[in-house]
Amino acid sequence: MSKDLAVTLFDLAWLLPRTIGAEAGRLPHSELEMMRLLVRQPGLSVSEVASALELQSSNVSTAMRSLVGRGLIERRPDERDGRVTRLYPTGTAIAHRDEQEAAWGEELTRRLAQLPADERRRLLAAATALESLAGLLR
Repeated sequence: MSKDLAVTLFDLAWLLPRTIGAEAGRLPHSELEMMRLLVRQPGLSVSEVASALELQSSNVSTAMRSLVGRGLIERRPDERDGRVTRLYPTGTAIAHRDEQEAAWGEELTRRLAQLPADERRRLLAAATALESLAGLLR
């Protein structure tokens, strides 16, 4: 049962950013993952992002240059160690995230309406428990 839940959650997490709202400024998967991380944990360094996402620092650096060029990330020197650069989402990135989440909510509302009422109620009721699970997995 837990395996089935894990597989279903993975499928949903994979499908959501690729199918809902994807037409508005779609980012490559690696950049989308980096943005997701930095919106939730602003101020990480390139090496911290690489470690969190299990990527090579050189790949993260390349993606960050692209994100900086798109106006989605800004680099700031670390206040305690000038050799370290910290990464922060810009206002544009936050607005993009808000638009994306709104699109997900709207589309999921339409898709949930196609399910039987009892399934729809159970899924919506599970949101809080799934959020708690996500916190445990972080």
